[in-house]
Amino acid sequence: MLNAIKISGRTKKGLGIGFFNAITEKTEATIKNNTTGTIRKSVTNPFSNYNILVLDQQFNQNSSIALINTNVTRNGRFRDANVSALTWHLETKNSKYYADGSFKLSAISDDVNHPNTGYTFDNSLGYNAGHWNWEVGYNLRNKDFNPNDLGILFSNNQQSIYGNIGWRTLQPTKNFNSYRFGLYNQARFQHYSGIYTGNNAGINFSAQTKTRFTFGSNLNYGSENKDFFEPRQGTTSGIYFLQPQRLNLNGWISTNSQKLFQLDANGYHTTFSNNPKTGYGFSIAPRYRFNNQFSLRYRLNFNKTNDDQGYVDEVDNNIVFGIRDRKNYTNTISGKYSFSTNSSLSLSFRHYWEAVSYTNFHNLNAVGGLDLNTNYTSENVNFNNWNLDLNYIWQFAPGSQLIAFYRNSIFNDDTNANLSFFENLNNLFEQSQKHTLSLRVVYFIDYNKIKKILHTFS
Repeated sequence: MLNAIKISGRTKKGLGIGFFNAITEKTEATIKNNTTGTIRKSVTNPFSNYNILVLDQQFNQNSSIALINTNVTRNGRFRDANVSALTWHLETKNSKYYADGSFKLSAISDDVNHPNTGYTFDNSLGYNAGHWNWEVGYNLRNKDFNPNDLGILFSNNQQSIYGNIGWRTLQPTKNFNSYRFGLYNQARFQHYSGIYTGNNAGINFSAQTKTRFTFGSNLNYGSENKDFFEPRQGTTSGIYFLQPQRLNLNGWISTNSQKLFQLDANGYHTTFSNNPKTGYGFSIAPRYRFNNQFSLRYRLNFNKTNDDQGYVDEVDNNIVFGIRDRKNYTNTISGKYSFSTNSSLSLSFRHYWEAVSYTNFHNLNAVGGLDLNTNYTSENVNFNNWNLDLNYIWQFAPGSQLIAFYRNSIFNDDTNANLSFFENLNNLFEQSQKHTLSLRVVYFIDYNKIKKILHTFS
């Protein structure tokens, strides 16, 4: 990044204005042909300009309407992208009923593989007053909507009808500060064809006791689902994988955060109908506050899926799926020491490990099922990522900061998926390390102060 600027504020009449602009330098990759030995350079990202503009008008106390535009302009033959959005949140004067929604339009130039223009629409009507709250809505994303140049969207070409209803306490009871129940349901369809793809539904509960111990649970159901994304053939190809019916149960706890010691934990188990696939996992995160200046937190996440089924390759017009066991660990340690209200030092360590072991392979058939393929072979996957971050922040003026950052990182990707945890860790530390050091200054310019200075000299 060569330069970035942000301007934001709100007028007395409730108009919020936000503007962001950033410029990035051209980056190149050096590519070597292992057969001929020739070396060439290729531009991976050209000189580019990123721009965001937001106009947000508040009215009638709790209502608002906003116009948002994001734009990416790249130098040369690379593609440009623009996304415009109109969003709204409208409430009645008593704030009991509301309408919430958006309409977005994306336009991409110089993209030969996809049409240029796409759109998405979402709107819901709801009630939120007293013990009860509910919401019903409709959402669609057409097959060409793509905001990913300056945003993120995992899937398009979908539409859904959704709704939820809940009940909650308004006053503490004898044993609880609060508790609530909820139900939700979502019916999904492919937007391009209108084909029904599946349904999700669930029930949830959460509560907090008088001692500020919080706990909750969710029971989630997913119907058999026509998945047009997993085969990687494009959502308009008509090719899909039939995901099995799913039942998921999870629960969580959190102890009193006002105490010196706090513990957060959760766990889940997922089963699939008429399918050997199962999944389970847990997370545990103790935190200890030594004093008002120093606290330390550790978090362990573990997830395991047995007999998972997913895309691997395409060979001789056959779409190959693999049956595999997947596991991942995430170990995180984070701490923060505050020297004062304006100065702090934070430490963050994170190790992520994912291993995938294949047992056999299948070809995707015309009705979304799998037929055994005894000829295909593929290697296992073993992925590791390690980061150790040290970050010092000094706020030397209101809204202005000096930030010093150091990172130690290690990356490894091989086929040793069957190693034990500590064997894998030893293997990771045999890889080369990368060190990053940066110094950043952010200075806040107060318009009102500048106005007063200019008025003084005028």
